Amino acid sequence: MSAKVSRDTAIAAIVAHPTIKAAAAACGITEKTMHAWLNEPGFARKVRDAQEEIARGSMSRVMNTIGCALEVLVEVATGEDINPGTRVSAAKALLDQALRVYEVETVQRRLDALERRLHG
Repeated sequence: MSAKVSRDTAIAAIVAHPTIKAAAAACGITEKTMHAWLNEPGFARKVRDAQEEIARGSMSRVMNTIGCALEVLVEVATGEDINPGTRVSAAKALLDQALRVYEVETVQRRLDALERRLHG
């Protein structure tokens, strides 16, 4: 295995592969070397930053599809020519999501109130 691999290549491999072992193999270094690099605070921070960037991009993509998904569920839940069991499943999905939104908003309001009290 070659020890002449850039840290940027290793970061890209970590982000692209499900395990450190697979990432190390993909860029031609030992798993031990990859773990040693991950123990370096600067390298570990760059890995976290890269992973967070990927997560933000993925979340953005998901958020862009919410309206479409809700429209489909509403169409299925209200479509008179749709199987009743399917309509009930769509209605349950809509209710579940509405409850989750309510719960998140409630927790966020409480958190905001606590932060206001904490910071004066």
